Amino acid sequence: MIVVKKFKKIRSNFPIMVAEKAILQETCKDFVNEIRKSKAFDDMIMGGRSRINKGSKNFKSFINNSKTSEKLYKQFNSFSFYKKIENIFKRKFKHNAWSSVYQPYKFQKEIFTLKKKFNSSELKKTLGNSHNKIIVHLDMDFSVAKGGYRLKPHRDDITHQYNFLIYLNNISKLNGGSLTIYKKKTEKEIRKSFRRFPKISELKTVKEFTPKMGSVIFFQSTPNSYHGVKRFIENKGQKRYFIYGSYAFNSPVIWQYKNVNYFSEIRTTKKKMLSSFHDSNYIMKKVS
Repeated sequence: MIVVKKFKKIRSNFPIMVAEKAILQETCKDFVNEIRKSKAFDDMIMGGRSRINKGSKNFKSFINNSKTSEKLYKQFNSFSFYKKIENIFKRKFKHNAWSSVYQPYKFQKEIFTLKKKFNSSELKKTLGNSHNKIIVHLDMDFSVAKGGYRLKPHRDDITHQYNFLIYLNNISKLNGGSLTIYKKKTEKEIRKSFRRFPKISELKTVKEFTPKMGSVIFFQSTPNSYHGVKRFIENKGQKRYFIYGSYAFNSPVIWQYKNVNYFSEIRTTKKKMLSSFHDSNYIMKKVS
């Protein structure tokens, strides 16, 4: 369903690859129609994004009643496709200095990240800190965003190894909703830490991707993989349809940059939040 041969390396401060027209227009229209027909969504976040999340009853019902979405889900939810994506990254980014210290030994189709609110101590307990047997799994949601949806600059969850976005309809650049890639203004070879939610004043724009029907974006979820979404403005009721997902570990990814390891540190809070909203920074630790 996804034509992986179309992926091209994008110049950025972290590994990104993009494939335009990787999905046929008619197939994209089928996705949109299936999302429109969905009887229920699991949540609404980020000012207007409604999601159907892997692991929910809604998701199971949606997949069972949506032939095109089921086909895509089965393609992505497999060890063979995960390895195919990983091999493409290794081939296209041979000289990339970032790598995950531990590699998964197993792919599990049924596992998913809980869309549940945790305080920091509960989240730490859920994630654990063992790296003896890393399991990788697919997280995925089918989303539709209305006007007002936006996403401030951030890095994704600390369990993510690779993230992807699939755009199902065209959005005019004038209406916002573009995926924006950022990097730090100050150039440093080695940093002591990477904040999860840096201030916009600390960043500069590297590239913007306006949603185009059938385009697919994959990127490595390194500590410096800062990105966001510009505020989306509806025009004549047009919504923004897309699919988001990741290949995630069952514990936080430890990233290595040259001879330096970066470990995650979840900031203490009693407030209960989804894991995607927790302030979890990466802290440097030199390898002996």
